[in-house]
Amino acid sequence: METGNEYVRPAVQEAEERMTTHGTAIEELLRDAEAAVEPGDLAAGQIINRSEDITMTTSELQSAGWVYVYDTLTADRSVVNRNMLPQQLEKRRPDGSYVFSTRKPEGIEIIVGDLNCFLHGDDPNREAYDRMGLVTCVKTGFLNELDRANHMRYRHPRAYATLENERVREDREAERLERTALTESIKAMAESNGGMKNA
Repeated sequence: METGNEYVRPAVQEAEERMTTHGTAIEELLRDAEAAVEPGDLAAGQIINRSEDITMTTSELQSAGWVYVYDTLTADRSVVNRNMLPQQLEKRRPDGSYVFSTRKPEGIEIIVGDLNCFLHGDDPNREAYDRMGLVTCVKTGFLNELDRANHMRYRHPRAYATLENERVREDREAERLERTALTESIKAMAESNGGMKNA
């Protein structure tokens, strides 16, 4: 066992020694990482379940913590668990440059889209989504519909499946109404043609 203030796993220590980003040691990036808010809505003292006899609450939450990392090309900010930070900081692009840094890149204008998550509080269908029991999401800034759809699919799988089932049901109902209207139209044409022949 190592002596010292803090025990560092050998693999992490090895990675820190191997890597540097623009002359800055990864160790420095790990130390200087900006703390992020713990994801999720669970908090110490929160009631998890309540019955007539027992109330279950959280006594404490323990986590390695979460930090912000920035894409070195787009300056897009993401949240990473501290346990995964060394691996994220090791990621490289095909040209050999690092993908992430814990320092916000300077001189990069962040490109932000104007699309919000479908489950955003400002969505025109929010009232219907509330009736369905779907969560509210604060994610904004999608550049295109594909990114927004992928966000729904992977971040909100239950809501995605619910909305997809609703869309399929509505499509089937629209097709049924269209077939019914077409059948009525054909009947009306047949009756009018039959009436002309008899005259």
